Amino acid sequence: MKWLWLLVAVIVGAIAGAGWLLDPGFLLVRYGNLVLETSIAIAAFILVVGLWVSIWVVQLLRRGLRSTTRLADWQHSKAMLAQHELQKKALLATLGGDWEQSFKALRTEDQTLGDSSEAQQRRFIHTALAAHTAHARGDFAERDRVLRASEDAILQLPTLGSLLVAQWYLESGDIKNASKPLHQVLAVNKKSARAWSMLASVHIASEDWGEAEKCWSMLKKLGQPYYTGVRLHAFDFQRQDVFSNPIAADSLMLAKLLARRAGALKEYKELAPAQRRNIAFLIAWSRELGVSQRGSEGAAVLAAALDEAWDSWVFSQWSELVLAAPENGLERASGWAKDRTQDAHIQEVLGLLASHTEQWGKAKDYFEAALKILPEKAHAKVRLYRQLGIVWKALGDDHRALQYFSQAEALATH
Repeated sequence: MKWLWLLVAVIVGAIAGAGWLLDPGFLLVRYGNLVLETSIAIAAFILVVGLWVSIWVVQLLRRGLRSTTRLADWQHSKAMLAQHELQKKALLATLGGDWEQSFKALRTEDQTLGDSSEAQQRRFIHTALAAHTAHARGDFAERDRVLRASEDAILQLPTLGSLLVAQWYLESGDIKNASKPLHQVLAVNKKSARAWSMLASVHIASEDWGEAEKCWSMLKKLGQPYYTGVRLHAFDFQRQDVFSNPIAADSLMLAKLLARRAGALKEYKELAPAQRRNIAFLIAWSRELGVSQRGSEGAAVLAAALDEAWDSWVFSQWSELVLAAPENGLERASGWAKDRTQDAHIQEVLGLLASHTEQWGKAKDYFEAALKILPEKAHAKVRLYRQLGIVWKALGDDHRALQYFSQAEALATH
């Protein structure tokens, strides 16, 4: 088919060429004093050549511009690759806890990044790593300088960024500056349990109990647990003798607040499940109640926790509190012992409770039951021998009492 079109073009060209030879015509172009006269054929030829040259020049310019763009892209990519390598080194050093190496990798500020979304994302990573490294090294002035220099970068995530900054302030004991980012979070998300919890810790450390109560009431209203995620002894600077942090462990902060409230057992039942299973918090709460001369309430809280889930540490703390008022403790511990007949610790506590209420016969049975459960040379038998000596002395048998005291001394010296 194309050969047919080519033949038609040749025939048409021949006819046109013959016509131009018979009557070439002319073209007159006048511009001012300049006059140009030529035939139509030559004018057409000049027009075609001019168009071809124009197209060639445009293509040449495009190639030049494309080469320049490629060079710029290559230079930009090279700079971006260098930044990626820098951040990779810093990230690995940070994850490995090598703060000095991380600081060296991030010491030079990134001046090559533009305003693209990718650049902003990398700037956020760079800033977060640099600030965290300075924080972990205990260089709080450098951390704050990085935050001030790149505030928009670190806070581009309005919730997570602010919480991270507040976390750093809490870990470094700077409770005054921790409030601002937390209020920024709550301005965006009033249901942020983490922000309310951290803010409550700030108020507790400041002994602003009214504001702390408001935070706790909001958490209860939202049905959210209290937690801040404050890490103790996570960094070397926190282990220094000169370092003092008014923000203690999460459990201790909540314990300080709840120990001021009336109705500890009622408060326990209204806690979120995560709190009722938090052993460290329960122990801290009971101890705070003991300091406030409300040891019986602390014992009741721990007993309720033991009814839900058994824990030997909680039981030990409960026994310390209940021995101050052992009347009801013996019955409670007896109920737990029914399902734990091979637990020597429970038998020993039962014996102590019976001794405190001068039920010497029961005390003897409990101590002897604990002795049978323990291995032959268990060091805990020293305490049991001494307690049996006290029991037999109370029962009026000084000879047996002396035997048990002697056995305790003999085992203690081995």
